[in-house]
Amino acid sequence: MIGARDALGAMQRSLSGLRRAVVAEVEDIHRLLYHVLRGGLVVSLAFVLFAFVLSVGGGGPVPHNSLPPRDLLPEIESLTPTGLMGLGVLLLILTPLARVLLSLAAFAREGDRTYVLVTAVVLANLLAGLLLGLG
Repeated sequence: MIGARDALGAMQRSLSGLRRAVVAEVEDIHRLLYHVLRGGLVVSLAFVLFAFVLSVGGGGPVPHNSLPPRDLLPEIESLTPTGLMGLGVLLLILTPLARVLLSLAAFAREGDRTYVLVTAVVLANLLAGLLLGLG
């Protein structure tokens, strides 16, 4: 027959294992979000720096004004400093959007309705601001 002390010890070990699994999963999500934010910043900075290097090498002037999004694709295809810098800025703007999307997916997977709702509102605000800024 199992004593109360043995049952309590088994329950504590089980809870300890569950706690380690939850902490590991949360750390994985945070690590993923960290890499998305860091990667977005690094890639964005690389495009902006490449645009400056290209401009110094005679590839054209650095833009003084922002480029409208509808004009961005032809500039990128031509590898002009204006297009590369516009792409870098666009990636920098989209990086937090990717982070919010990943957070939304993580909260939905956990089944946390409150955080899903709050994150969906944040996502809607970001998208509205982005779309209004494009117009």
